[in-house]
Amino acid sequence: MTQSDAAHVDNSAPSPLPRPHATRLRHYWRTRGWPCYDNLDIDLMGWGLIREQDAVGNTASCFHLTEQGQAALTQSVTRNRRARSRHTEATRATAQYLTDSGRLVFTELSVRTELDGRWRTCKPDVFSLVRGLRADHLAPQVHEIKVSRADLLGELRTAKIERYRELAASIYFVIAEGIAEPDEIPTDYGVAIWQADDHYRLARRAPVAEYQIETSHWMALARAQPFAAEHSSPQLLL
Repeated sequence: MTQSDAAHVDNSAPSPLPRPHATRLRHYWRTRGWPCYDNLDIDLMGWGLIREQDAVGNTASCFHLTEQGQAALTQSVTRNRRARSRHTEATRATAQYLTDSGRLVFTELSVRTELDGRWRTCKPDVFSLVRGLRADHLAPQVHEIKVSRADLLGELRTAKIERYRELAASIYFVIAEGIAEPDEIPTDYGVAIWQADDHYRLARRAPVAEYQIETSHWMALARAQPFAAEHSSPQLLL
């Protein structure tokens, strides 16, 4: 690249860093620079976040994080931890609300489901059942928690949430307040709003569809630990 070409290159890294680029920085941090040589590396070098160290003897060349790269990685890790913390808080608030409503709730359920002829291991954020003795009155529900708009749009684009149709009569999106409006979410799903003070508000009920809880689902429920509810909170009541 000539000096005149370099003058037209935008060397400022976007903030926040795109997820693929942040993942690549973590890769170089963990592997001590094992190179990939693709467009992500070109971006990271252009932004001054990595530098290439030439090969020595039989050792392959590798990429190392610059000071700016280390700072960008720290920012990405901090942001991810904050997002996980918000997701955990929203999950707990949803589970508490459903428990206060008399449902049996699971937040760490892992179950195999089949969609389009493919088996998948699914981990719904919150799964709940009516505490009843009749299989046709259990009304199982799945609540998927979304605390960022990008995560919500990605879920809607891929429709991964559809894998829960096999075991749930109704599916809800629980979205952090401000990331989307309820009418942006297809009417196939219910919508609830979570606020940072742990307030849970039902915005739209989900339609009730047919479901079939199989033996494999019952076995997964038998292995799972139900949510341990805290004392009832008035903030969680409608």
